[in-house]
Amino acid sequence: MADLEAQEPDLSPGLLPFALNRLMAAWNARLAARLADIGLSFAQWRVLLVCARARTPPTIVELSDRTLVPHSTLSRQLTEMERLGLVARGPAEDGRAVSIRLTDAGLARYRLALPLAEAETAAGLAGLTPQERALLSDLVARMWAQVREG
Repeated sequence: MADLEAQEPDLSPGLLPFALNRLMAAWNARLAARLADIGLSFAQWRVLLVCARARTPPTIVELSDRTLVPHSTLSRQLTEMERLGLVARGPAEDGRAVSIRLTDAGLARYRLALPLAEAETAAGLAGLTPQERALLSDLVARMWAQVREG
């Protein structure tokens, strides 16, 4: 198994999504280890990140979509985060759904975790020149737009 994990991913065009998925899994695992040092799971980090950057408190459905966590799993996770005092549920702006907002403790935990995420981002991009980083950002944005369009 260790041999398989050590292998470089196949970057042939047909397998590029798989290679990118492996890259992100490894990168996220490194961040998860840093987050664990401050008592935060990677799943909790995703919720804090999305809520902190949302213009308005997201509904559970929006949060599920943005965090890539299935609704039922997210619901259980939110119950735990509520118990920890990181988030609070309330009515959405339209009053027809439940929204999730960060508490003061949740915002403080987000602010504690953000430098860890930024440091891991910098570490992952350290081998790229500033021009390559800009190109990568542009390429990801273009690919994201293409995938969204179908």
